[in-house]
Amino acid sequence: MLDSTFEDAVELVTAVSNGLSSYKDFGHNLVEWFNFAVFLNAWTLCSDELGGKNAYGYQSRTWHIVNSLLEKYISEAVGSLESIIFTPYDNSMRTLVQVVSEPLAWHGLILQACVRSSLPSGKRKKKTGSAAELFSSPLFLAVRDSTQSLCTTLEVLLEWLKGLVNQSEEGKLEAILSSIQNNGKNDGPGQVFRTLENLTSSMNSTELGHRITEALKSWNTVDVARKLITGKHVMLNEFIKICESKFKSLQKLKQQISQV
Repeated sequence: MLDSTFEDAVELVTAVSNGLSSYKDFGHNLVEWFNFAVFLNAWTLCSDELGGKNAYGYQSRTWHIVNSLLEKYISEAVGSLESIIFTPYDNSMRTLVQVVSEPLAWHGLILQACVRSSLPSGKRKKKTGSAAELFSSPLFLAVRDSTQSLCTTLEVLLEWLKGLVNQSEEGKLEAILSSIQNNGKNDGPGQVFRTLENLTSSMNSTELGHRITEALKSWNTVDVARKLITGKHVMLNEFIKICESKFKSLQKLKQQISQV
């Protein structure tokens, strides 16, 4: 699916996470590349091929890759989508939703599994020495830092999403109408709107037929734009629910870690 060798794939996700390459290098498979990074990190936790002195160094690098990819992408998305979210041309939100629903969610499950396998279960308590050893172990520190990273990232995303929902409807309406009127594209929603507006201003029932003419009489660009806003609101509110669910799970995990 990624059309790369394993070594090349590792090299690319490492380069992007370190800022040496761009997310654009992932092409249209950005979510799949993120999933690969999560898989790579999970694989290093249980692979027998990484035994020896360099095992922790490699594992530390893969934790950094996942944390950095998710942090940077979501942070950049929040900044870049601000001006286009309420336009008919925006498709970027779909990718952002997928990133949260797939790679971020998968990584959250891995964190939960690591915590469950590390912390004492039931009423059984670890000895003081054992607890201190756990607290200072590389895996525990990596899980703690990664959990904090995801919590912070989701908190920023939630604040941004709720801010979008709470924007004035008139501001959103202006953004949609402005993008339609000022966009120079010869295809897409803008062209459809302009074509329908031209038809309604110069309707000829003989050419169009009675049924089409009657249907066009009810066309109103502002009303349609308001319906687009309503649709965006539904999507944003559903996305907020997804993010809140992930955030609550990670907050609970963070609390478990802090009680060690």
